[in-house]
Amino acid sequence: MESFPPPSMPVTPVPVGNGRRFGAFVLEGVLTIVTCGIGWLIWAIVLWQQSTTPAKKLLGMRILDAKTGAPATMSQMVRRELLVKLLLIVALNYAGTLVGIDFSLGLGNLVTLASAIMVLTSTSRQALWDLAAGTVVVDAR
Repeated sequence: MESFPPPSMPVTPVPVGNGRRFGAFVLEGVLTIVTCGIGWLIWAIVLWQQSTTPAKKLLGMRILDAKTGAPATMSQMVRRELLVKLLLIVALNYAGTLVGIDFSLGLGNLVTLASAIMVLTSTSRQALWDLAAGTVVVDAR
């Protein structure tokens, strides 16, 4: 018989490896392009209720609350995927053009690069959007 920790004890989720995280990142971009963005967004919103994204679903990953180990809530998923990833990156890219900063990659892509470095170098493998939402990506298989 398996024993589970009491509900009051926090569960420390084990983050998925860097290679799979990178694969999901690349696949997410490909899926966004292939579905013209709109298809990906509809698919993503449906999957957020299952604490995952299209690429993570295909690769067998899930997003959990970093403190409790419970599946990420819809609120956490919206914060993670829309408010931080999409809006912050788009807003920074737009702000750069408004003030006349000519970055070939855009300011928002610097956020993505910083997040990639965070995933590669931290033991929790949390990107900026994971920290903002209090989430961690784990193996769902």
